[in-house]
Amino acid sequence: MARTVIASAVRVPWHSRHGGYDRLLDYLPEACRVTAPQGIRSQKIAAAAHRFVRGRCPLPFYPAEHFAADWRVLTGRGPAHVLYGDEQFWLSRHRPGPTAVTYHQPPDRLARFMPATAWRKLVLRANQIITLSPNQQEFFTSCLPAERVHLIPHGIDTDAFAPAGTPDASARPLILTVGWWLRDWDVLDAVHDRLHRRHGNDIDLVVVTRQADRRTWHPATRVLEGITELTLTMLYRQAAVVLLPLTGATANNALLETLACGTPVVTTDTGGIPYYAGNGPAAILTPPGDAPAATEAVDKLLAELGTADHARRRSAARERAELFAWPRIAEQIRSVYGLLEDER
Repeated sequence: MARTVIASAVRVPWHSRHGGYDRLLDYLPEACRVTAPQGIRSQKIAAAAHRFVRGRCPLPFYPAEHFAADWRVLTGRGPAHVLYGDEQFWLSRHRPGPTAVTYHQPPDRLARFMPATAWRKLVLRANQIITLSPNQQEFFTSCLPAERVHLIPHGIDTDAFAPAGTPDASARPLILTVGWWLRDWDVLDAVHDRLHRRHGNDIDLVVVTRQADRRTWHPATRVLEGITELTLTMLYRQAAVVLLPLTGATANNALLETLACGTPVVTTDTGGIPYYAGNGPAAILTPPGDAPAATEAVDKLLAELGTADHARRRSAARERAELFAWPRIAEQIRSVYGLLEDER
């Protein structure tokens, strides 16, 4: 490619070291990372300017750090990629150079940010839109020609998240839940209660999350917060099943990390989840809000432990994740960068 693409790289603080969408840039050497300024003086200037702009920005999450990175994208020359349009593509909508924007949130949440007329004005400033799942397509093609809206999935580091044998058959089966955003805690509580009544202390119910003190957990649930990525990866590998009840989704980091570690998943049939989980043995999808169905799915996987069926599920999970390995995704993004170069 003749020219470098500048790309805003805001690190989501609760993502693990090798997780998160900004890892994409590790596989795109033609992309130049643009971050918020690090100097104290620059940060103070950015904070002062942010106080003036924030009240005019309808995006619900637009902190000073994101504003500062957005400003640098605005003033940068040539093609640009805004990696988190949901919380950055505001000032940079005025940039003269060709711009691609990735959106992460489900369409119902995007629709709450601002009226449809305001969305139309905003996305028309982007040359190319990248969506992460099919359920976002209609939202953006209602504003832009379909050829400017690209479905390119979220990726996963299949080296950092990888299988390591099979779980210890003598240990208590681990039912693991990971994450915080758009999690269906009511379903999780109900499933944990049902499983505990059936199995008692013969199973280990573990939740890895943030803001753990903001809600009351089932007494049998063991809650972990602030663990290392190494510990998280070990939990994925040791789990008999990862349970991810959701209220909505496009991509889901925990789902991809689980599959990459070769662990079967029980998750909600919502949003982009079928697109990532597939229709094979790697995942069992249950209806939204259906705790009994989720419980039966977990029990089905527990009953298969130590069998050839369980081994097939683990192999299928890894194979599914490899479809989303970052080098594959980077090649698809590179094709969009080529379109930006053509529009200079």
